Amino acid sequence: MHDSRQIRPHRTDKRKDQRLVDIFDHLDEEKARLYSLILTARNIPHSLEVSSSGTVRLKVEKDYVQDALEEIHLYHEENRDFFEKVNNSPSKFHNLKGSLITILIMACVMSLTFRYEVREFLMERWAADSSKILEGETYRVITSLFLHADPAHFFINIFMAALFFTILFEETGVGTGWFLVLIGAGAGNYLNAMTYKYDHISIGLSTAIFSSIGTYTALRAVANGARGAKDGFKVILSGLALLGFLGAGEGRIDVSAHFYGFVSGLIIGVVFGLFSMVLPLKTRSADLVLGAVSVAIIILSMINASF
Repeated sequence: MHDSRQIRPHRTDKRKDQRLVDIFDHLDEEKARLYSLILTARNIPHSLEVSSSGTVRLKVEKDYVQDALEEIHLYHEENRDFFEKVNNSPSKFHNLKGSLITILIMACVMSLTFRYEVREFLMERWAADSSKILEGETYRVITSLFLHADPAHFFINIFMAALFFTILFEETGVGTGWFLVLIGAGAGNYLNAMTYKYDHISIGLSTAIFSSIGTYTALRAVANGARGAKDGFKVILSGLALLGFLGAGEGRIDVSAHFYGFVSGLIIGVVFGLFSMVLPLKTRSADLVLGAVSVAIIILSMINASF
């Protein structure tokens, strides 16, 4: 059983006890303590009485009844607004599920390219052969993203895509993000083909990964640029440092494809960032439309490459 010694309310003069009136009864102990704290902070004389059933009665001096009720009502109003804002605010990772699902679907499609029956055919028809791209087979700048040299190459790129695509998609939306990545990667592969012209074959998702890094870097630079060009420049330098750390190396790493993917992403990110300030490009409907366009680009490229 509860007793008055456990609650310790704000004390009133005993001579004024007869002037106290009930404003709440049957309160639980936690709420009674809360209300007592509110009234104490406003110097409103009151007392708490514990009944034999364990509930608490809140009493206030007659002259302060209206003030007490208003303060308690104001407390509830302020906290209701606060919790509504918290509950209605968007999740920091509101696109995470969609991002990972689409990347998983992409990984499943890529895994099929390792099947022995189709491997040689796909390497012949899908790879980013610079001479054939310049001869008009431009679909190769997209289809080559789905080919990988070996399982290790495949798993590394999927891991990197899950990381960097998800970061970008949180900024743009999943459908819009895929569209920007594909355009940046396609442009990067085409610029790479123009650089080599002949006798160069490129495969792998890494051009798209560096395109996503460039796009995100540019979007943050545009956003920060509104508060100061210095902050935007810092973001660009961070992206360039990441490019140097992840994109350079020895062996079969196509450094130029990484570089062109990053630069293409930068340009696309700047354009998208600026246009999104005056056009509704970050709406749900725009995201769905651009997502559908992205799927169409991939399917049409694969059809053109295969037939």
